[in-house]
Amino acid sequence: MSARAWKTIAWNGARFAVPGDWDPARVGRRHLLLESAPGPVMEVKWAAVPGRFSAGRHLRKLARQVGRNGGVFRETALPALWRPCVAGFDATGFQWDAGAERAAGVLLYCPTCRTASMIQFLERPGAGINTSTAARGLASFRDHRSGGRIAWALYDVAANLPDRFVLDRCRFEAGRFVLEFKGPGRRLTLYRWAPADVLLQNRSLAEFAQTAAGGNGLVFRSSTVAGHPAVDGTDPMPAGCAGRWRVRLGLARFRRLRLWRMAGRNRILGVRLESLRPIQDPEMQVVSDTYGMADKGPCDTAGTDPP
Repeated sequence: MSARAWKTIAWNGARFAVPGDWDPARVGRRHLLLESAPGPVMEVKWAAVPGRFSAGRHLRKLARQVGRNGGVFRETALPALWRPCVAGFDATGFQWDAGAERAAGVLLYCPTCRTASMIQFLERPGAGINTSTAARGLASFRDHRSGGRIAWALYDVAANLPDRFVLDRCRFEAGRFVLEFKGPGRRLTLYRWAPADVLLQNRSLAEFAQTAAGGNGLVFRSSTVAGHPAVDGTDPMPAGCAGRWRVRLGLARFRRLRLWRMAGRNRILGVRLESLRPIQDPEMQVVSDTYGMADKGPCDTAGTDPP
C-alpha cells in the first residue's frame, strides 16, 4: 500500500498507523478493535503497569480468555519480519486458533514508560494475516507522551491536547462525535457533526450551537478559525454584588463555546470549555488550534468524507 493509503490512529496515549480501510469497530478507554470489510483485523489493549511486569501472568490471562471461547493458545517466537519493529520493547509473541478464527500477536512492555500493550492481528476466512502489513503497524506503534501533550486521532478527527485533560467519556454516533475530558478545574468537550449543509438549513451557526452544544444563554460573536466561518460564545459575567461574590467564592460556572463550519469537508467542529473562572482567549485558542480533521491537517478544506 502507498503511504497515502495509511492513516494514523491515536487514542489515550497509544499511537500507530494502519491501512486506510481499517476502522474502529469498538472503542474503550484503553482498548481498540479495528475491522475492515471481511471483519475484525486488529485489536490493541494497553495499560500502565504499577509494579513488576510479568509477561507470563498476562499471557496466562489471555490464554484463559481464548480457552473459554474454545480456542487453543500458545506462546511463539516472533516472525523474523516483526523483530526489528519492536526494538526497545520487551516483546513476547503468541498465536491462538479457535477453528474459524485465528490470531497472531505480541505482548509488549516498555521499561521507560512502564506500559504493557497487547497487539493482535485477527484472521478471518478468505482474509489471512498479512505479515508485512502487521510489521508496518507494529513499527509505527508508540506508547510515549511527548511535550506535555497527548495525540488523539480517530475516524476523521484529530487533536493534540495538553496532557492535563483526561478522557472522561466519548460517543461516536452517525453524524455526531462527542469526546469529553476532565482537567484541573476544567471540563473540555470536542464535537464533530455532519453533514453540515443539512444541519444548518434554515438556521445560523450560532442557533445550531445553542441547541446542539449546550450554548443556551451564551453571548455569541462572529469569528473565524483558520479562515473558516465560526462563532464564539461566552457566559456573561454575573451582575451585582451577589454575582461578583459568587465568582470570588468559585460558585459560578463559566462556559466558552467555539464552533466552525468546514464547508469543503461538510463538517461542523466545536470546542467547549467549562471552568469556575472566565475562560480567556489564549486558553481557548490553545485547544481549538490543535483540533481538526484527521490526516489532512487542522481545518484543511481539501477532500470530502462520508457522514
